[in-house]
Amino acid sequence: MHVIYLAGGIASGKSTVARVFEELGAVRIDLDDLSREALAPGSPILPQIKAAFGDDVINPVGGVKRELLAERAFATTERTVTLEEIELPLIDELLRARVAELAEQERAEREKDPEAAEKIVVVEVPLLDRMRGSFDMADEIIGVVCPAPARRARAAQRGMDPRDFDRRLHQQPTEAYIKAHSSFVFNNIHTADVFDREIRDWWHAREQQGWDNVPKRGRAGAQA
Repeated sequence: MHVIYLAGGIASGKSTVARVFEELGAVRIDLDDLSREALAPGSPILPQIKAAFGDDVINPVGGVKRELLAERAFATTERTVTLEEIELPLIDELLRARVAELAEQERAEREKDPEAAEKIVVVEVPLLDRMRGSFDMADEIIGVVCPAPARRARAAQRGMDPRDFDRRLHQQPTEAYIKAHSSFVFNNIHTADVFDREIRDWWHAREQQGWDNVPKRGRAGAQA
């Protein structure tokens, strides 16, 4: 099994890359989905969330009012850090469990058919610097970058308040950080059709090369 961490900030095009990878055969894991699971009814971290952000962030069915939590958590860097300290250990645990489950599925498939295809797993990582503790799971880190003005315009088209975008952008890893920890970087500066072709060309080239023959995680000097 080959695990790719796909790193990129808000509105960078990371989800576009992940979607194309999934179309081409990858198993897709979105950390935002794991975050929702971490905040679902019955989650062990809900008492901490309630204590840190108020009783009213818990909805009537026992889950979290995500918009209200985001409003409070992203109000200041300190409160953002508080949420991350509560949530990230559980997200890491959920991710490890999911990757282990996929590895077991691959093992079972190869017991039945030794020629069964290797699983390629792509993990969408919005905050690469916060995932340092789980870099050991990544065989490869791929970055996605895009100029901030283009990202701001794209986020506005999706209905995000520009002030909210700027606040979140400030709290995310820099482009330099992503490049320094990636073995390859997609630079999302072209039209959608050109970007789609670049993604598919990269995937097919990697398939021909063989997934094992790549620089491992955290290498400096990434391509752009």
